[in-house]
Amino acid sequence: MKAMIRIGVVILVIFLIGFYNGPSFQENEELENEPFNVDSNENADIPSSESLTRPKSGVSVYIGKTADQMVEAYGEPERMDPGRNGVTWYIYMVENGYMQAAVKNNEVKALFVMGNAYDSTPYFTGQSVQDIYQFTMINSEIIVEDDGRVYQLDLSEQDLHTRLLVQFEDIYAQLMIDSVSNQLLGVYYLDKETLLDQQPYEGSVEGGPLADQNQMVLDEVNEANERQMFDIVNFIRSSMGLNELIWDNELAEAAKELSKSRELMSSESAEEPPGLSDRLDTLNRTYQSAGENTASQYFLTPAVVHGWLNSEDHRETMLNDTFTHTGSGVYGSYFTQDFVQYDQDEEEESYSIQNEQ
Repeated sequence: MKAMIRIGVVILVIFLIGFYNGPSFQENEELENEPFNVDSNENADIPSSESLTRPKSGVSVYIGKTADQMVEAYGEPERMDPGRNGVTWYIYMVENGYMQAAVKNNEVKALFVMGNAYDSTPYFTGQSVQDIYQFTMINSEIIVEDDGRVYQLDLSEQDLHTRLLVQFEDIYAQLMIDSVSNQLLGVYYLDKETLLDQQPYEGSVEGGPLADQNQMVLDEVNEANERQMFDIVNFIRSSMGLNELIWDNELAEAAKELSKSRELMSSESAEEPPGLSDRLDTLNRTYQSAGENTASQYFLTPAVVHGWLNSEDHRETMLNDTFTHTGSGVYGSYFTQDFVQYDQDEEEESYSIQNEQ
């Protein structure tokens, strides 16, 4: 009998060791974009709209100018990424600075800035919400007139705490706020056309976000968004004193598989895609932990990352200091980023995206 008990104890210990040494997972719920509420009327009287004076310095002065003028000021970009509806994103990355500028027909249409290497006057990364409220005219209703139609954008209570929209005469600034630190994460300056085109609210553009683009162009846009997600997440991690993640192609494939499945499920009947652990079974490498962030109904990569940062579970995954590698997958309006902590002897088998490009 004692021998049987000892055998049972040994089996139990082996089981517990196997259980606790298995990889842990952080698989978060899908974060769905909550667009601004909007009312629109055709041929309506245009109400008076209060706005701030447009800045005379900083990156926003280049909105409406040529791409050549911007390049003359900031140099050649790190790369040029294809975007939706004929936009090209000029990507700039320097120490303590990240900027991506939307250019269409050689005209600068929008600029997103993080860090203090680029002057984003009158705002700056790390600025407190209290400071912003002291000198900014905060309106919960923004009036936009375009081609005989008047749009009224209504900001919710959540918007007023995490993504303020401020009008500066003929341009707008979306202030992306980190609700945990109550500080400004980044500033997104954009003109009226871009504001309406990028659908920050429901029903703003007829034909949908991917109209008039063939699959080859869409694939290139998806890949560009994947690179931007990688860059932005690493910039945020680095600014918070965390290790930068290494790009992994296999993780990117696992992430892409989920985003594509989700997009197809939204338009046709399809089975639920496999979970994270099943998709990572193809890695053929051992890992200690893994996590996954997903988002839907987004069309701007900085907005996706900002949304994750303001969601407790997604933030925890994105800023987990044990993760070593990552891969992102984008398909249409669906975004996925997978994170893994590889065993030490497995890390040498991966390489960073910088070495790939």
